[in-house]
Amino acid sequence: MRLRDWTVLVVEDEADSMELVQSLLEHHGIKTLLANTAEEALDQLETAIPTLIIVDLALPGMDGWQLLQEIQQDARLERVPRVAITAYHNAEVANQAIEAGFDAYFPKPLEATSFVRELETIVEECIG
Repeated sequence: MRLRDWTVLVVEDEADSMELVQSLLEHHGIKTLLANTAEEALDQLETAIPTLIIVDLALPGMDGWQLLQEIQQDARLERVPRVAITAYHNAEVANQAIEAGFDAYFPKPLEATSFVRELETIVEECIG
């Protein structure tokens, strides 16, 4: 699947991080859907099935962990890769994210030169 055919839902409450992720994706021609909260993300997922979902773990209200649980219960989203991002990085959180069902984990700040390339690998592995 070509990058230009992707739609990525980015769930991030911090404006700077949202802007960075959006600009990295759009630089590669990837369409983005944006949500500042888990609740907004769930609203968007009622009508859209993205290629990939990027979720900040530390969201206000329903956090990224709870959002993951909601996504996992939706059969329509079963094959959609889920990527966790967080500023609260340590090895334990990374392991917990993968064990919880995220397909990948990235600490902030994101590595701009390799982020989209790594997302490509994740999508290829999950979707085929």
